[in-house]
Amino acid sequence: MTYKSHQSDGFTLVELITVMVLIGILAVSVGPRFFTGGTVPEATIEARLLSLLRLQQQRAMQDSINRCYGIQFSASQITPLDCAETVIAERVIVPSDPVSVNVTSSLPGAGSEFLFNSLGCPVSSNHETSAEDCGLSNVEIQISGLETRQICIQSQGYIRSGACN
Repeated sequence: MTYKSHQSDGFTLVELITVMVLIGILAVSVGPRFFTGGTVPEATIEARLLSLLRLQQQRAMQDSINRCYGIQFSASQITPLDCAETVIAERVIVPSDPVSVNVTSSLPGAGSEFLFNSLGCPVSSNHETSAEDCGLSNVEIQISGLETRQICIQSQGYIRSGACN
């Protein structure tokens, strides 16, 4: 007498659970990239601008003789100020449509440009001719598009993401 085993052609419980876990991991990690496409330009500009601000601040702190390191804003680009040196194109930030950048500060002329002093604090462009101290004003940079992001440069020089409160 021969016994025939009763094997089914389906999946085992372990195989089904493994597949469901893998699908869940993919949904959590890849899903947001497909469904939230609007914030990528703003996040990219924010990261590049944070990096540029911190670099210009460090350069101003290392070169205490020259008082000319900062950032210049125009309607179409954000350019580092490097003591009248030529700036290479890779360092210039060009926001893509529909992203716009606005600057809010009580520093004179901060909407178009501001500098950092040798302590790393934001100061007006008048700093080149007459040295300015820390604590004059915060500088808030707003990056607007499908989402709004802020960068705060506090009056004592701390640069961070988020609004100045």
